[in-house]
Amino acid sequence: MKTHTLDREEALRSKTPARIRQEVWGLALGYNLVRLAMARVAERAAIAPTRTSYRHALQFIRVFWLTAWTTSPGVPPRRLEALHDELALLILPDRRPSQRYPRAVKIKMSNYPRKRPQRRRHRLK
Repeated sequence: MKTHTLDREEALRSKTPARIRQEVWGLALGYNLVRLAMARVAERAAIAPTRTSYRHALQFIRVFWLTAWTTSPGVPPRRLEALHDELALLILPDRRPSQRYPRAVKIKMSNYPRKRPQRRRHRLK
C-alpha cells in the first residue's frame, strides 16, 4: 500500500494519534475502492479479480479523479463506464502453473578455499 498508493517514501504524514487513525482509515478506504473497481472489471471480463493490476488500476483512477472536476455534472457516470472499459485493457496474463523444478537449497558460494582434510593417494605399483 505504501509503495503504490502513497507514492512516496515516508509512511504517514500525520503526527497526532487521531490524525494517524484518520489517515489510515482514508488509505484503507481508497485501497478498497480501487479493489472494488478491479473486481467490477474482473466480473465484466469473467476473470478472477487477481488477474487485474492494482498499480495500473490506481494510475487510471488517479487520472480519472484529477480530470473529473473539469467535466460537467452529468458526465462522470459515463466517464466511469469508460474507465471500467479502459481498466479491462490491463488484464494480466494467466499465471504459469506450479514450479517446474522442485525447491532446493542452493550451496553458498565463497571466495575463500574450503578447509578439507588432505586425502591420501595410493600409488599403484
